[in-house]
Amino acid sequence: MKTLIITSLFAFLMVVASTSFAEQRRYSEDLDEGDVLVDLAVARPLGVVGSALGLALHGIGLLFSVPGENFGDVGEVLVEKPLNYTFNRPLGRFEDDLE
Repeated sequence: MKTLIITSLFAFLMVVASTSFAEQRRYSEDLDEGDVLVDLAVARPLGVVGSALGLALHGIGLLFSVPGENFGDVGEVLVEKPLNYTFNRPLGRFEDDLE
């Protein structure tokens, strides 16, 4: 059972991570080494944990959001935004405008 959970989580992360390479963005500013280090060592691992927690909470929240017909909005807040912040944001960039 533990192997199935780990394999499923790994497969999910690989699928999500592979979509982050679909669009390449260009930035004219130089990267700050400190920002890259903090992003790589702190923000990305916390983003992965936050994304997993958001996915779990969204599963529990479906009990309440489906009858209220707002499961799309809840999914965007708990799942889509953390995943975009973690996997679609360029390394070392902490801006909110990720569109």
